[in-house]
Amino acid sequence: MHLKLQPVIVIASTLWASPLKLSKRALIVIDVQKGFEEFDVKGERNNPACEENIVKLIDAWRDVSFPVVYVKHNSKSETSVLRPNQPGNDFKDIITGTPDLLVTKSVNSAFYGTPDLHQWLQENQIESVAICGIQTN
Repeated sequence: MHLKLQPVIVIASTLWASPLKLSKRALIVIDVQKGFEEFDVKGERNNPACEENIVKLIDAWRDVSFPVVYVKHNSKSETSVLRPNQPGNDFKDIITGTPDLLVTKSVNSAFYGTPDLHQWLQENQIESVAICGIQTN
């Protein structure tokens, strides 16, 4: 079963009016980098509107002044398109503005990146998160 981002957007756009508004939420945008375009094969993506939906989520979070975190994968492999200082390491053009936190990582978890995401979430009293991105496994 493939999950699509669209249901999250529906929740995010209606959640602000709920009594839960007092809890602090953060959006974590993971690995939306140009290097992943190398693996795009027309017709094989389960969510061709992924990037469009990510933009909607970022805009919704910023509209209510909730924090946005960008996570970037900096591969240590010499042959990776995601290694630093390579065009594939750059965020896709849809990722704009300055995040409240930029985490860089070289493994498959934002919680092993720099700066410490877990610590930042605690320090900022974040009670819930929404996660989106190209690679969110």
